[in-house]
Amino acid sequence: HLLNEAGLDSLVYGEDDELVPFDPNDEEDVDPTWTEDDLDLVNDVPPPDRKRFAFSNGYASLEAIILASNYFRSTTSKAHRTLESMKTKHRFLANSNDLRKMEAFAKEADENSSRRTNRIIALQNLSDDVYMQAMKAMEEGYSLHDIDLQVMAIDVNLEMKYLDKFEASQSWVTRFKRKRRIGSRRTTKFVSKVNHDDDKAIKTAAADFVASIKEEMKTRPLNQICNSDQSGFLKELHSMRSLAPIGEKTVVRCVQSKSSLTHSYTVMPLIFADGSMGDYLFVVLQEPGGSFPKKKKIFDAPNLVVTAGTSHKMTKNHMREWVNKCIFTPSTTSNDLLILLDSWTSFRDQAAIDSSLPSGKTLHTRQIPAGATGICQPLDVFFFRPFKALVRRIQGYGFRNFPTFIIFQRDPILKVISLSFTVMRAPIFKPMIQYAWHAAGYLDSAPTHSTPSLSIQPSAIL
Repeated sequence: HLLNEAGLDSLVYGEDDELVPFDPNDEEDVDPTWTEDDLDLVNDVPPPDRKRFAFSNGYASLEAIILASNYFRSTTSKAHRTLESMKTKHRFLANSNDLRKMEAFAKEADENSSRRTNRIIALQNLSDDVYMQAMKAMEEGYSLHDIDLQVMAIDVNLEMKYLDKFEASQSWVTRFKRKRRIGSRRTTKFVSKVNHDDDKAIKTAAADFVASIKEEMKTRPLNQICNSDQSGFLKELHSMRSLAPIGEKTVVRCVQSKSSLTHSYTVMPLIFADGSMGDYLFVVLQEPGGSFPKKKKIFDAPNLVVTAGTSHKMTKNHMREWVNKCIFTPSTTSNDLLILLDSWTSFRDQAAIDSSLPSGKTLHTRQIPAGATGICQPLDVFFFRPFKALVRRIQGYGFRNFPTFIIFQRDPILKVISLSFTVMRAPIFKPMIQYAWHAAGYLDSAPTHSTPSLSIQPSAIL
């Protein structure tokens, strides 16, 4: 209808102009200067890479609209700037309808920006709370998986009401872990909840114990300070890793006896703070009835004190025999020693220890706090690991190259452990033993050392 009337020249239209007195002293009424760069905000053809909005004099980007809207309201003496001022500064504007459209687009953009900003802040707060809960759970010793993070995120959002709608998707968990540098790791050690809760107290007790021993070490030479502990060795020691073709899902390796992977024997070495070792290694083997057969003689190694028991675990009688035979030996240079022992009940029986000592010998015992042996007992901190690695390498070499060598039988066990103990007592490994004392906190300097499993070839030993 409008088009028909216009074709007949019968369409009537009018214009309303707002008359505002011109004040040459008011800089807001003076036409602002503009350059060719301002023309970049106006384009009759919208480019394909940016959203544009149509106005009477062409198209304008959202950035140009927001800039124009800010300029429109940037006055203190009036509610807004005049249309003429806006037309001169922002050439895509032609009339009051363009001004209303500009204001509507700017308001909508501001609301969207505020919503987006609020959501980003809410997501950040949610992520921070989930991270704090996850770290607290890990510090308390609990195992966590992706599903636990999802449950935490949902619970936190329900409690804090950060977002009206939130789904802790797997993609959110993946981004959360990547940003917070959290990944799935193999659990290397399990401890009781009681010990974990007491971890701080245990570390404090360990630090106090080390400090007290260091004070005593100032008054004694290093060859008068020793440490001893018992450790179980499997009859067959095999690594849980092996070379295999890449992509092979199942890796099967042979052992001589599966039962030897669950049966152990106990060894008890003696190491000194100067890097030397005791002359004898105490060994407890499990035997039927707790004694060796009378008709069959066992292998007699000059550096082993071997005894039997109904299990491989030591008893108080074993402890008495160890005190009598393995501490004060021909190479011991002093009749007065200080020894660090764990909190095993038999080690706390000072009367039993004193009664088992050879005549004229004195042994001062210091009990390592319960639960702290992994922190401040030199044998546990470093020594047993390379010792077992050496035994494992010798056994593995014999298993591959000498089929008649039965690893898990009594005499081969004693031969291998005697040979390994001889290697460990070599002067070249004194720095390694001193490093165990350093790692436990008793020696300040760290000696340069090598481990026997890396520096000794089993073929050369055998």
